[in-house]
Amino acid sequence: MKIFRVVTERDGETTVTPGTGIRSTEIQRMDHRYAAETITEVWDAIEWMRNDQEQTVIAIIEEHPAITILAAK
Repeated sequence: MKIFRVVTERDGETTVTPGTGIRSTEIQRMDHRYAAETITEVWDAIEWMRNDQEQTVIAIIEEHPAITILAAK
């Protein structure tokens, strides 16, 4: 097994500077971790993220190339 990190972004709070009308939107970056044999398994598992109009998948990163599972529930 490997650990994969999925990085996503979504828009956060939008603020307007009084008097100037300048708007700025906070970008929220989130990390999700998956244990899987292949990146294809992760790609299939995050279909709900990829279909979410409110967030963007930025990257899928192989964070740890080899882990051993000692017990599974």
